[in-house]
Amino acid sequence: MKKQIVFIAILFCTAFAQAQEVFVNADFVSSYIWRGIDSGNASVQPSLGLNWKGLTVYAWGSTEFREKNNEIDLSLEYAYKNLTLYANNYFTQTEDEPFKYFNYNSHSTGHTFEVGAGYMLSEKFPLSVSWYTTFAGNDYRENGKRAWSSYCELSYPFSVKEVDLSIEAGFTPWESFYSDKFNVVNVGLSATKEIKITSGFSLPIFGKLIANPYEEQVYFVFGITL
Repeated sequence: MKKQIVFIAILFCTAFAQAQEVFVNADFVSSYIWRGIDSGNASVQPSLGLNWKGLTVYAWGSTEFREKNNEIDLSLEYAYKNLTLYANNYFTQTEDEPFKYFNYNSHSTGHTFEVGAGYMLSEKFPLSVSWYTTFAGNDYRENGKRAWSSYCELSYPFSVKEVDLSIEAGFTPWESFYSDKFNVVNVGLSATKEIKITSGFSLPIFGKLIANPYEEQVYFVFGITL
């Protein structure tokens, strides 16, 4: 295991050295809502990654301010024209389920592995359709069979008076992590605006109004990006 960690670290260092762009930022959010699911209280959510010829590799995390719940995800994205491919490794642990990071046993791990694809119709009509499916990790139905948890989302960005807006709707096609059958689980409207602080510094703020029709819940999230 130590050799594997050293090898991965060397790969990351090499990748960062060859990257066209390296980015680091953090969001501070009033609550953590993911695909219409309540996933945590007020949190800080940092990210660190790199871009290289259409390929984006990054780590993303979420840590609550009041509890010890946290998440760390490793993601790989490749964009070619209007098509984007995704591969994600999600890892979560809570006070009730303190998973160990290097435990990859299917029924006791805190990891789930997902692949997906997204396609934007055109620049003039930027409607995007994305599909994600979990293929490995702790993702099982009550009968012990793999759930193949899947999520499909449609999103459309637009702007109104210097405010960037986006509407989205997401559903799950069958019984899985998201729902006990086909259901719409996420309907949302988000808005992002940069607040000018000085002549050379602006602070992006955002708000998201989210509804989960399946759970009959509505959320409002406020966030700041640094």
